[in-house]
Amino acid sequence: MFRIVMSTEDTIQEFAPQLRTDAQAKALRTALQMLGDLCEFGISYFDFDGAGYVKTATEVSSDNSALMRNVRRHEHVLEKAVTGICRAAMAVERSLGVELPDEGDVRVSFDDSIITDTAAKKQQDMAEVAAGLMTPDEYRAKWYGEGNDSDSQL
Repeated sequence: MFRIVMSTEDTIQEFAPQLRTDAQAKALRTALQMLGDLCEFGISYFDFDGAGYVKTATEVSSDNSALMRNVRRHEHVLEKAVTGICRAAMAVERSLGVELPDEGDVRVSFDDSIITDTAAKKQQDMAEVAAGLMTPDEYRAKWYGEGNDSDSQL
C-alpha cells in the first residue's frame, strides 16, 4: 500500500505494517485442534497444515485413531438399534400374516473400506480360492454372509 505524505515535498512512501499472519494462523490451528479434540475426532481432524496430499488407509487410521475409536463406539450402538429395527419389522410382517422364517441371529457388518482396502482383500481371498487355500463356501460366507441358515447378515 502506498500513501501520500503531507510535507514540504509531496512524496509517496510505502506503507507496510506487519500483518502477524503467522501468529493468527497458529491461533486458528490451535482452536481447530481443540475443536477436533472436544468433538472426539482427534486433534488432526480439522487441521489444515497436513492437507494437500493423498494418504494411505494405514496413514488415515493411525492419524485419526481418536476418530476411529469414536466411530467404533457409534457402530456398537447402531448395531443394536439396527438389529432391533430388523426384528421389529419382521414381527410386524408376521402379525400381518406374512409367513416368514425365524430370523435367528441378526448381525450387522459395517464396511471398513475407508480404513482397509476391501477390494484388495477380496482379490487376495479370490486368489486363495483359486490356489485351493480357501473353499468357495468360505469365500461366500466371508464376503456375502452366506453359510449357516440361522444367520442373516445385513
